[in-house]
Amino acid sequence: MNLVEAIQSIDLDAVIDRMNAYALNRLGSVGIKSFNGKEPVDFVGDVILKVIEGTRDWDNATCSFDDFLFGCLKSEISNFFKSNRVKYDDELPELMASNSEYDFEKKRLRLGELLKEAGADDEELTVFECWMDGMYKPAEISSDLGVEVKVIYNVTKRLQRTLSKIKSEAKNII
Repeated sequence: MNLVEAIQSIDLDAVIDRMNAYALNRLGSVGIKSFNGKEPVDFVGDVILKVIEGTRDWDNATCSFDDFLFGCLKSEISNFFKSNRVKYDDELPELMASNSEYDFEKKRLRLGELLKEAGADDEELTVFECWMDGMYKPAEISSDLGVEVKVIYNVTKRLQRTLSKIKSEAKNII
């Protein structure tokens, strides 16, 4: 089935209404007030436009057109979040590097305490210390600690979730 036939085979108004509701729910659930000037309906419009222009390749899809559109919308929203999120693990070391050594150590200890209070385990604290020592690459941390890179990736994911819990307090310290 080509694109024109696929569009004609569905109730496009109903699908767009459902896509708008999904986008509104998904974007509203994260608690962000600004989406770089975009509204939920803009995400839906972008998806429809990309499908029509061929950027999103319907011809090779193996699902229904309805599922294809929702998959594209989910991907569009996910890509938006990935490209616009703040990476605190990258930010913290850079911001702290500009302070004096004493202040750095004091803030480092305080951030470690906040992480412990937020539930960080020993592995997370160790990776955080590596970040504070200037080691950011998982392979580098892995070889330094003598563990598999896969373990460091998992610890980093957990640490990023823990850091998001203390984000506002960490900003006040820095």
